[in-house]
Amino acid sequence: MKKSKTRKELDEEVTLLDTMLSSLVELLEEKGVLTQAEWEKRIKSHVTVE
Repeated sequence: MKKSKTRKELDEEVTLLDTMLSSLVELLEEKGVLTQAEWEKRIKSHVTVE
């Protein structure tokens, strides 16, 4: 049976994923593959905030 994660564990996981994504975007910017503005535009086209 799978153990449910606590709120703190979920917060830590989200923080880690956020850091990983930010680092990836920074690397892609440095390589000239993507800009921050392009990244944000792409996210907005895929995510609906209610």
